[in-house]
Amino acid sequence: MSNHQIDEYELGERVRTWFKENSGSLITGIALGLACIAGAQWWLGNGEKHKSEASMQYQAFLQAAEKTDTAKAKIVLALLESKYSDTPYLNFAVLRQAELLQSAQKNDEALKLLQANVGKIDDPSVKELFQLRIARLQLISGKADLALKAVSGIKESIYPASLEEIRGDAQLALGKRELASQAYVKALTALDEAAPIRNLIELKLIEAGGSVPAKPGA
Repeated sequence: MSNHQIDEYELGERVRTWFKENSGSLITGIALGLACIAGAQWWLGNGEKHKSEASMQYQAFLQAAEKTDTAKAKIVLALLESKYSDTPYLNFAVLRQAELLQSAQKNDEALKLLQANVGKIDDPSVKELFQLRIARLQLISGKADLALKAVSGIKESIYPASLEEIRGDAQLALGKRELASQAYVKALTALDEAAPIRNLIELKLIEAGGSVPAKPGA
């Protein structure tokens, strides 16, 4: 094996390792931000007692999640679903629970949880988060074709960088390097120059055989 081939292999392995360890970070960060905004908006427009109870249960859920107490988090999630499904807290609790399950190597359970709830969501920004997370779990499970299917219905993306990164990962897994490169370029185009994840996507683009676009003014 030539040095060039070794370098390409090592690059690929580093990208895959980083991706496995950090795949949910961007989506989770977006979800937490939206949870704060949606919770505040809902708080202003609904009854005091109900919203106070929902908020308290959501905080209890977050505390359980922070301690990686999957069992307790599941119990509180069921309570949110049965009594507070009219609040924005349920959807974000589902996303966090899915992350907990994934961390516990229970990818199939995480996937089933997300798929059972995605059709109930009206907010397009939250629905897309669910679709992206479903696609990511399909990729982790080695089902790149199903990952592409999970995001195929997204026409006007609210998170284009994340969407195109997932499409690139799926196409690369399917051996379609040119399509993967095109998706990664779109992801880079949608990202701010200072975005922390930019370097990772550039590495993925290089692994796919593409060239990193020149930066403005370069």
